[in-house]
Amino acid sequence: MRAIDFVYLPAPNLHWPHWWALAMKHCIPLFILCALSWVPTYASSGVVTGPPARSAASASRNSELPAELRTAWLGSPLKRFRHLVPERRALPSHISYYTQSGESLTIGGYRVTGISYGFYKDQLCCIELRVLGQANCQGLYSLMARAYGPSRALTSSSQQWVNPQVSLLYTEMPKGYATVVLSSTTLVAQYRADFLVPINTAV
Repeated sequence: MRAIDFVYLPAPNLHWPHWWALAMKHCIPLFILCALSWVPTYASSGVVTGPPARSAASASRNSELPAELRTAWLGSPLKRFRHLVPERRALPSHISYYTQSGESLTIGGYRVTGISYGFYKDQLCCIELRVLGQANCQGLYSLMARAYGPSRALTSSSQQWVNPQVSLLYTEMPKGYATVVLSSTTLVAQYRADFLVPINTAV
């Protein structure tokens, strides 16, 4: 296995929310890829992860929520996007990350501090939202719960939603500082097949 370089946090005189947001931005992808590597096995296990039955009016209202979360963009080719700015990451990755200049940093009326788009083989593989503030974190979490139903706890600070098309991972650590990753189940499975050791494979 390749060694992973340590990521050094900014100098201690930086304001706490600022350097913590930077640390989350650069370090969280490693945890995310490990968590998302479980998706194909979990999604095919027969566990129902979709939302419960809703009334027609409720279903119509909630059908707009995935558009707010941009999950419909997953799988789109890189050439369809405009005004992308390459993003530097502290950890090497086969996924190329970009931000979109001039983009409104609100999701469903809740403020986010950053939106990053990750492309694998020139297709949008994942979208990363960074959120500060308890009200914004809880608002985003509620938005995902309304759109995709009950979540599954991965750890005390992480919740996951999975269906055949999309996986969502919400990590809040500490309280009031969250990272939300929306990813294509198909592209993550392809990434795992290309680069990660298969689960239960003897070394």
